[in-house]
Amino acid sequence: MKIIKLGLLSVLVFGLLFWGITLLFPSNTVISRALNIAADSGQLMRSLSANEISVQTLLSGNEKLVVKTADIPFYDDDLFNQQAGQQPIHADTLFFQIQQSAAVIANGGIAFYQLQKDSTTTQMFYVFQTPWYKPLLKMKMMMADKAYGPGLDSALKRCATAWAQTKTDSTLHHP
Repeated sequence: MKIIKLGLLSVLVFGLLFWGITLLFPSNTVISRALNIAADSGQLMRSLSANEISVQTLLSGNEKLVVKTADIPFYDDDLFNQQAGQQPIHADTLFFQIQQSAAVIANGGIAFYQLQKDSTTTQMFYVFQTPWYKPLLKMKMMMADKAYGPGLDSALKRCATAWAQTKTDSTLHHP
């Protein structure tokens, strides 16, 4: 009987210790990828805003998902604009929210950083928020880069391809 009590007490103590340590894990997880695109950031942002380059197609491919866009974030903490005490970052950002069957799958954004006249670093990111009291979910989201990274890479490649196609189409229509 003492062994059973000791075993139960040990499981309880180590369970609480594990849960207590996981409170130190972040509840916001950001997964991002970046790609240089030979374009002006303003032209690229206007193409996305005017739907010349479809955000729906970039983010979901051929899947039937609802993609909402805005110029303000869909999530509470704007991690990319809180640069306290630092030089402000000048970026055009298009925020998005992806839904499937009225359930939010992902929040994030596409940021454009103009590096040179003809080069823009395009960063696509997902922001996942997990409840503070769910340690296994927080640990899973900390390791979600392998699950969501390839989708971000392919979305950025689709963006570069769509921009090249848009640029080619405008050249053909306006000689």
